Amino acid sequence: MTNNEKAMQVVMEAIDELNGQLPKEEKLKKSPDTVLFDSGGGVDSLGLVSLLTTIEQKIEETYGITVTLLEDIDILENDNPFKTVMSLADYIASVLEKKGN
Repeated sequence: MTNNEKAMQVVMEAIDELNGQLPKEEKLKKSPDTVLFDSGGGVDSLGLVSLLTTIEQKIEETYGITVTLLEDIDILENDNPFKTVMSLADYIASVLEKKGN
């Protein structure tokens, strides 16, 4: 399984968990194009932190790799890796590659 496939799988599992806590009208669609965190929609900042924490835990549990997705604070000033499901999965895959996996 490639890092991109691993990342997408973890993001989708985390969305399932987050959706279990959200009202029906706020649930996220499980699609690469789903907006996660942007002025045009998605979750609020607390929802984003919850999603990222769940993803970090799932990566550690599943792959034995400790990651911190908000490690580089500067990322939000440039490209927003949290904008869509796909951009988040791409970002996670790059973090995994940096970790040597």
